[in-house]
Parts: sequence; structure tokens; C-alpha cells
Amino acid sequence: MPASHKMTIRVLHIIGSLKLGGAQVSVKYLTENADCGKIESFVYPLRSRDIDIPIRGNVIKLPYRNYDPRKFLTILRLCKKYHIDIIHAHLEKPILGSLLAGYFRKVRVIVHEHGPVFRKGIKASIYRFLLRLLHHRASLIVANSHATADCLIDKIKVNPSRIRVIYNAVDLEVFTPGQQARQRIRNQLAIEPRDIVIGFVGRLHPVKGPDLLIEAMSLLLKKSPRYLLIMLGEGPQRCFLEALAERLGITDRVRFLGFHENVSEVMNVFDIGVIPSRQESFGIVALEYMSMKIPLVCSAVDGLAELVSDEETALVPADNTPKEIARSIERLADNRELCDQLAEAASHYCENFSVPKHIEAIENIYVELLNNNEYD
Repeated sequence: MPASHKMTIRVLHIIGSLKLGGAQVSVKYLTENADCGKIESFVYPLRSRDIDIPIRGNVIKLPYRNYDPRKFLTILRLCKKYHIDIIHAHLEKPILGSLLAGYFRKVRVIVHEHGPVFRKGIKASIYRFLLRLLHHRASLIVANSHATADCLIDKIKVNPSRIRVIYNAVDLEVFTPGQQARQRIRNQLAIEPRDIVIGFVGRLHPVKGPDLLIEAMSLLLKKSPRYLLIMLGEGPQRCFLEALAERLGITDRVRFLGFHENVSEVMNVFDIGVIPSRQESFGIVALEYMSMKIPLVCSAVDGLAELVSDEETALVPADNTPKEIARSIERLADNRELCDQLAEAASHYCENFSVPKHIEAIENIYVELLNNNEYD
């Protein structure tokens, strides 16, 4: 396609589901903020029943059950029906299905790796094996961090020249501090003026480290009753975590609020945010805390190490253990000046991750693909 080409680029985003996650948020931003004169976006979630993240736009919902092969054959049908130029595939099954579709229809495929390549277990091993066999079918591979890119090079044997690192984005207008919302929600949750609210946002899953934070809370509460932990999110570890809090005798100081669609509003009550992740390809929640000017205690694992600087934009515990997490929280709780310093620096830093910059970087790749015969 010549560089002067002005036709609309039709992009089909394929994703496993619209349950809350960094990949889903990225698809939402790309779809709702696309340059309408240049990009026409379609979204095809392989599982369309449970939706945490509604998307305004062309969302294609089909009634196929899980593992129904027709949902993958539908990729070919949708490409033909909507004259798709580029398939933008997110997460494991969509990526593998899209790469296979490339054998049967002339369409460019972008693999967008959001982190599954890091995961452990049999399913993750199978995904890495198949991706290693099929990744040559992709026109380009987008990695959400340099840590992810390094993993693709090391584990999947992707040629570095075929990878583009594009960080995820944070909506700076949504994730902004609001004093009125803070007071209103503190009243709704019956939070006492003396309480120091520690916040966790994310899946209740071992890789996110919520158990480490609950154990850290136990250590903190032995020194002072002023700490209150609020957990936002759902996941397979919830029952275990509730039982852990009960066993440690801190049930009355740990609140599980589950999933909230307007998570930014509830985050206003947090005095300190904590990300105790054991594995994180990127860590969009870190940017959300930063944008909200919430002082942050954060592990520096994988992609998080690219987002946080110890003593500058966050406190990074020496070790990601309950003892060190508790020590960092206590340090912030007793030092308002340090909190303000970290929050202000972090707020300025996360301006580099705005939605418009993210959209521009992705759309430039679309144009690059269609203008360069090398990817045919």
C-alpha cells in the first residue's frame, strides 16, 4: 500500500473476554479513542457473556461455548465480512487462533503480548510452545514492556527486530484525585478519621501477592490499630485470603470489597497503595496509583521495575516479603512529607503514559504495516 493511501484501516481486535485486565483496558482505549477518519475498529471477545469492561463501538458477541471451534473459524468469516486489514490479537487463545487464521486468509496479524508468556503451569507451557512454532506468521509483535520483550526473545526466540515495545496507558482524566469523593466514600464505608487506609487493587491471585499484604497487615496491627486494608478485586484466592485474615485475627481490619466498575472513585479513600506482585509483565495499577497521587509501595519485579524508582516515585521494599512491605508502609504512614514528595513526582511521571500517546503509537504501527511491503 503506498504511503499516500488515505482509506480507512479496518482493525479486528480479538481478545479472550472483556473481564477486567490490562489487555481489556488497552482494547477499550484503542477502540473508543481511535482516529475515526483513519481507523475503524471491531472487537471480537471469544467469551462474551461476562463483561466487566463495556466498550463503546463495534463489539461482536457470539453465543459459542468455551472451546467451541466455531469461534475460531469465525475469525475468517469476520475478516471477510468486514474487509479486515489487520487482526490485533490479545492474550493466548486469540493470539494462537489469529496466527492460524493467517494461513487461510491474507491479513496482517499483530500479536500483542500482555504477559501470558511469563505464566507458569501446563497451559502456559503449551502456549509458549505453540507461539514458538507460529510466531513467524505475525507481521509484528507488540510487547507491553521491555521485560516482556526480553522474555519473547529468550523463550519464544523472536527476532528483536520484529518486536515493538509499547507501554500500556492510564486515563489521566479518570484516575485523578477527588476530595469530595474521598470524604463521601469514607463516610459510606464507615472509615474512622484516625484510620490509615492501605489499598490493594487487582486479581486475588498468587502472582499478585495479596497474601503477602495481608501478612504485612498482621505485623502492622501488632504495633498500631490505626491501619485498615481495603482489597478491590476478585479472584480464585479470595476464600483463602479471607481465611488467612481470620487465622491472623485481623478480619475486622481487612475489607474485601470485590469488583467495582468505578475503581478510581473508591481509590480516593486510599492513603497508601501497595503492589506486592510476584510477577507482573507491566503493572497498569501502578500508573493508576501514581495518577491518583496515592503514595505507593511496590515490588520491582519484571515490568514493574520499568515503572517505579525507589525513593523517587515509590518505595520499593528491599525484599518482597511481609516484613519489608510492612516496614515500607510504616515509613510512609509516619512521614507526610515523603508521601507528598513521592506522590507529586509519580503524578508527573505517569503523564508519559497518557491514552493519546498510547493510541498514537499503536496507530503508527497500523500505518507502518500497510505501507511496508516487507510485512506482506
